[in-house]
Amino acid sequence: MVLLRDEISATLSYTAAVARRVGLGLSEVAALEHLGAGELTPKELGRRLSMSSGAVTALVDRLERAGFAKRYPNPEDRRSSVIRATPRGVAEARRHLRPLVQEIRVVVEHMDEDERRAVARFLRDVVAAVWRQVD
Repeated sequence: MVLLRDEISATLSYTAAVARRVGLGLSEVAALEHLGAGELTPKELGRRLSMSSGAVTALVDRLERAGFAKRYPNPEDRRSSVIRATPRGVAEARRHLRPLVQEIRVVVEHMDEDERRAVARFLRDVVAAVWRQVD
């Protein structure tokens, strides 16, 4: 458990460092991480970030002003919108993530297939546990 706590702490520190480098707040970087997987409605983003609708509106306003995200009409609900990362937002995120991904790839390459499967199963279970606590 100590190693898992250390990993979570390192991830939070990394996110803070990326936020500082990009000139955004932690909430904006967290939102971009979620938007990197695809578009979200403001309600979905708010649930993921544990933010009120007003806070999400202000957050998306800041991301739009910075050129990192954009609102679009929701094709499934005309009363709502969807938020997408812009090409600039995606490029900026990739620029900062690429060095970390490369280092992690080296770590994975030094594992055998059984180790990879065990780590993957562990990470899936931990992610599921964290999401249960979010909800």
